[in-house]
Amino acid sequence: MIKLLILEDDAEMNHALCIYFKKAGYTVLQAFHCAQAQSIAEENPPDIIIADIGLPDESGLSFCAKILKEQKIPVLFLTAKDEETDILNGYEAGCEEYVTKPVSPKVLLKKVEVILKRNPASDNILYYQDLKIDYEKRRVWIGSTEIMLTVKEWKILQILSKNKGQIVTKELLLQKIWDAENNFVEEHTVTVVINRLRKKIETDTSKPAYIKNIFGVGYTFGE
Repeated sequence: MIKLLILEDDAEMNHALCIYFKKAGYTVLQAFHCAQAQSIAEENPPDIIIADIGLPDESGLSFCAKILKEQKIPVLFLTAKDEETDILNGYEAGCEEYVTKPVSPKVLLKKVEVILKRNPASDNILYYQDLKIDYEKRRVWIGSTEIMLTVKEWKILQILSKNKGQIVTKELLLQKIWDAENNFVEEHTVTVVINRLRKKIETDTSKPAYIKNIFGVGYTFGE
């Protein structure tokens, strides 16, 4: 699961962001000053950091520059400082994104997801459009909403997504999922499970964004 460190001295905002990102499926680490964040980053390195700039013990800018010398952790600044010089200083310090307060949690989540796509945290996590797949935990989200899948639905999504952009035949799915369990079934069974899966993850099943039919052959995930 993605680990997010929130460095924010405003306790109310820190806790609100913590709750929101936990609901979105993140493991959240909290720090209220730079020394605390430094200690956390050394002992339990996060995959991404959301940091304020105006902090009680040290500027978020210097913290960002210092942490990036030691570890490759993407930093998103979330701050009230909105002058052009502030923004330029943020990027000079090495941040991936500079966001000014106030910002909606949904927009902030999307910016975090975009950063993680540029900086993959783990081979165990896949981000594609609004879909997030955690292979280790066997959990799936559309946006911030977790989608509950059956065992067969999960196995099909896992195989297709791990072969993103490649054609996967019905025969292969049958062999990998059903035949492996000594359950010999017809190809139509795959179609039934695919249709159930699409209803859970696709916005429009008539124009699927994730699982697409390759006529007479099988399926492909994504582009």
